[in-house]
Amino acid sequence: MNKNQLKIGLALGSGSARGMSHIGVIKALEDMGIFPEIIAGSSVGSLVGASYASSKLNKLEEWALSMSESKIRKFLKININASGFINSAKLQKLFEETIGLESLKFEQLDKVFGAVATNLSSGKEVWLKQGSVHEALWSSMAFPGLFPSVLMKNQWLVDGGLVNPVPVSLCRALGADVVIAVNLNSDILSSYSVENIHESSSQETEDDSNKYESDIEHEDKNLWQRAKVGFKKTMNIISSDGSKVKEPKSIDVISNAINIMSSNITTSRLAGNPPDVLLQPRLKNIGLLQIYKAEETIAEGYACVKRMEEEIKFRTSQ
Repeated sequence: MNKNQLKIGLALGSGSARGMSHIGVIKALEDMGIFPEIIAGSSVGSLVGASYASSKLNKLEEWALSMSESKIRKFLKININASGFINSAKLQKLFEETIGLESLKFEQLDKVFGAVATNLSSGKEVWLKQGSVHEALWSSMAFPGLFPSVLMKNQWLVDGGLVNPVPVSLCRALGADVVIAVNLNSDILSSYSVENIHESSSQETEDDSNKYESDIEHEDKNLWQRAKVGFKKTMNIISSDGSKVKEPKSIDVISNAINIMSSNITTSRLAGNPPDVLLQPRLKNIGLLQIYKAEETIAEGYACVKRMEEEIKFRTSQ
């Protein structure tokens, strides 16, 4: 088999806001003259993958770079039925308007694409390869605690990262001869540590509260925003040894719990089905919802490819 016959596949892993690094990975590969024909995505990897497969990656990048911390807060909400902390309807509408994936079918995409979701009842992996791209994306990205699960063909689907965080297997099943995989979970377990509260903490907390109060003067003063101000004022707790520490935010607890699970599952899945090239961007400083750090995240994705450039060239030219 010569180079012209090789089908290059790209397996884009899960990782919430860290997923914007996939954009940098794709840009770097194309700058090397490598244009993957087959894309498999899990969770946020499915969003980036579908955007790339529909030639709309530039629109996704523009959206990500336009995000600020205050804009992200507008998507947060108190959800009484606990289906998720994110206002998914508002976010979906934004994606439809800015990226234009709502009406697309898989067969209309410019590249072969597939997404991974998880059957909430059986815990089994579900491969989404036909029908509505829009429904597949929101099924694959239904991150527990953030987005509501999706009902599709009489089964409730949730985030694909729960069972297959880096979908190498799907990429090969779609026809890839060489798989370049992107693991966003390689360094996340060291990203959270206990922080001591210094004497200035109370002033910093008050300053943070004032900042939020100032911010919400220009936004709807809903329950979630008021709750955040109050939460900022009550973050200090006493640890078992009597020292003062910062209590992890509830969203950080959810995030790190999923991170621990994703890291272990990723290690197991990649050991059983390794890619030809494994890219692991250094993203431990990128939090769950920190899309407003997209410029930094995209740059690290690009840099990650450059660090592996010789290996990528060798593996894709066999």
